[in-house]
Amino acid sequence: MSLFRISTILVLWGGFQCNGLQAQQEALLKGGALAKSYCGSCHVYPSPSLLPKGIWEAHVLPQMAALMGDQAAQDSLGIWEEKTEEEIGIIKKLGVYPASSQINPDDFQAIMDFYAAEAPVELPPQKPKQKAEALSNFTAKTLFIEGITSPKTSLVAINEERRELIISDARSNQLYVKDQNDELFTLPPISSPAVQFIKKAPYVYNFITIGSIAPSDLSRGALYEMDLNTNSWNKNLDQLARPVFGIWEDLEMDGKPDLLISNYGHNNGGNIAIYSNGTLQAKPLQLGGSGARKIEVCDLNQDGKPDIVALFCQGRERLSVFYNKGNGQFDAEKILLSFSPVMGTSYFELQDLNGDGALDLLVSNGDNWDYSTVAKPYHGFRIYENKGMDNFEEAWFYPQYGAAKAMAVDIDGDGDLDLATIAFYDELDHPEEQFLLFENNGDMTFQPRFIPDAALGKWLTMDVGDLDGDGDKDIVLGSYAHNTMEYTKLLLRGLDEIPNVLILENNKYQKE
Repeated sequence: MSLFRISTILVLWGGFQCNGLQAQQEALLKGGALAKSYCGSCHVYPSPSLLPKGIWEAHVLPQMAALMGDQAAQDSLGIWEEKTEEEIGIIKKLGVYPASSQINPDDFQAIMDFYAAEAPVELPPQKPKQKAEALSNFTAKTLFIEGITSPKTSLVAINEERRELIISDARSNQLYVKDQNDELFTLPPISSPAVQFIKKAPYVYNFITIGSIAPSDLSRGALYEMDLNTNSWNKNLDQLARPVFGIWEDLEMDGKPDLLISNYGHNNGGNIAIYSNGTLQAKPLQLGGSGARKIEVCDLNQDGKPDIVALFCQGRERLSVFYNKGNGQFDAEKILLSFSPVMGTSYFELQDLNGDGALDLLVSNGDNWDYSTVAKPYHGFRIYENKGMDNFEEAWFYPQYGAAKAMAVDIDGDGDLDLATIAFYDELDHPEEQFLLFENNGDMTFQPRFIPDAALGKWLTMDVGDLDGDGDKDIVLGSYAHNTMEYTKLLLRGLDEIPNVLILENNKYQKE
């Protein structure tokens, strides 16, 4: 073969390679553009780097296909299994799973190819974090409820007014009260697990029951009221869409408190419901949408009127503000922070964490129960510093798999805010660090501290308050064994029994 012919073949082969590489690059560009268009229409576009390739291919993208009307994906995922006829009817009425495909098969394949090409084989580990030190000045006390060996504690709440601990067990749908003499009493029956305790007025309390802890489109939540002044117990609201949080606030500044409820919902039906002047018989004003997790009321823009800051955790994860226009009216939702749907945002608080007089955002990201149950390096606790004009910037991050809740409180009485935190959704290498107390050292620096007794359970719920009436803040943790596997994992740690509640009694003022 002549040198000329060999050179010609090499040139042609190189051309074929270039053309093939160019075609591949164009296909990936197309897939990326389609992903941003389709995925971004429902939530923040998730970068392929956020999950391993296998998770995208086997779990997340098949769910997307089902939600885009792919019948084969709907069948393979068994989306109708274990659902009642009532719930199936609601889901079909909402059009959650279209009867016909909403995306061209070639376009969906281009999206699949894009994620397969760009996603990592596995996620990197979390960045090294500050070593936790032992926590002093706390005494750990376990609380066991007779007959409950595998606890599902859906609520722990400190009622400082009566120095009582409120507990709800999701297995029995039972409410308990531990009084200051350590006696345990049961409250009247409730229809589903209680998830929040609200103080309405002196010796008047509300309890929110969720209806279904598992994702559901059925509206079976309720609001109960216990009035110790009249010794009465009533169900004041029902048919709520998985309510998870509520507060009483005077939004209209007319001396009449309004009731705000976060209805989490599921595929649809969730919202922030506002019952003006506490009139529960009237139709409430509804703001936001599904995934309403928590509300705080504050004058964020300092115009003299209380505004609503809310966390939404379903699909389009975000922290938003609804500015108060007066007379019971609010501006359209303004998003302060947006999160990828795999961030697993689970809780927030508004607190001045740097002492500059402006309210910062303390956020927990770690819910890992959806379609991508894999350890995520970006899960943890964050502080977003208030820079003014609705601008919040990340100022502190502590990586923690399964981060569930963070509460700011001055634990040591030194005048600044410390952080009490729990991690729930993942197995940790050091189970005693499921609970961490971050001591505030100033300038956005915090020293994490642990207590060995935190390895005794798996903590889904937490509250902070003065339980024993000695002037300092105590901490209570509620243990939740989600299923038999979770319970078995706890037993494999060598535990003989699992407490329903762990009480961390603050001894600061007792020892000084």
